[in-house]
Amino acid sequence: MSAKNKIGSSAYVTHGGLLNAEQISVVGTVILMMVVDFKKMAVEFRKFFGLDSTQNFPALSIAENKLCQADAQFEFNIVADADWYYKDSIQAYYKHHANRHEIGIKESVYGKARNGDKSALYSIAHEISHWGLINYFKINLGLAESEQIDPVVKAVLIKIHENIADLLTSLLVFSEEELLHAQSAGDLDFGSFMGKDQISLALFYFQNHEILAANFMKRFAPQIAAQNKQTEFQRRID
Repeated sequence: MSAKNKIGSSAYVTHGGLLNAEQISVVGTVILMMVVDFKKMAVEFRKFFGLDSTQNFPALSIAENKLCQADAQFEFNIVADADWYYKDSIQAYYKHHANRHEIGIKESVYGKARNGDKSALYSIAHEISHWGLINYFKINLGLAESEQIDPVVKAVLIKIHENIADLLTSLLVFSEEELLHAQSAGDLDFGSFMGKDQISLALFYFQNHEILAANFMKRFAPQIAAQNKQTEFQRRID
């Protein structure tokens, strides 16, 4: 993050002008795409649940059974529609606490998932991705509850976490061939249960992850290594 000065509660000043939290989160997401092999991550996560690359991702079964077996602190809760305090567009949630890891789902959405509704199942898979990023891969991005964190920084970190959860979910639920074929055929019917931003993010990663990784190794890794050596040298002098 190149932000230098906070302006109000929603933007930062950089050398190139004003960036809002949404724009900064895009930059942060791309940086993570440079350093993290999300395709490999998805393969590893599938193996954790005993799945190979050709099997469908059984999101409901994983949430109801396998996560409860894998994580003693995990809870899968069905919330009555009358008690659902999120906006209607949110179908499920993940909450991470020190002693409780919870996926909650709206009761009507749960019913749809049991009947095979793709949108409901995708929502559950997305929350499973949140669990995996934080508990299995230990990518938390400072999301532990803290009253001290700057609200703009917190908004950026949450958005980045949402972006990479979307990306991991896409890689778990679809094959690269499915998404690229749908794009070339102009038949992105995934839009019925994936937002345009989610589709765009997955396609961007599929088409650019190798270039991003190569650029990181070529341009940034040597600079980081040089900085580390300089720091170590300075430490020895001190």
